[in-house]
Amino acid sequence: MTLEEKMYAVVSPVVHQCFPVKGPFAIHAPVAIWERLGGTPIYFMDNTAADKSHAIVRVTFFETTAIKAAITMKEIEKAMVGTDVFLSSPRTEPVTIADENPDGFYILAQDFNVWFTTN
Repeated sequence: MTLEEKMYAVVSPVVHQCFPVKGPFAIHAPVAIWERLGGTPIYFMDNTAADKSHAIVRVTFFETTAIKAAITMKEIEKAMVGTDVFLSSPRTEPVTIADENPDGFYILAQDFNVWFTTN
């Protein structure tokens, strides 16, 4: 299973609209978008790769009210750290992202450390 498939398996039960990197042009909240920001390559002393890869993954969540956004972002965090699909820990607390559109969304983003098998 790829990281994309694993992320979908973990986040989609919380937020049914879950997309990698970017969502559709016209979205209707709630929606979650996740992206891989990088990670740390893990090699042993003999230069062989570890059986797990590390990724920094940002989950961005869009909602119509601030309260719904905060509650659902906490549910996403619980899903990320509570899954057995991969190992995960929060890297940051959720941060608010401004939406310049007057009828825009309440947007929260949170980064996670994710360790996953590469097969």
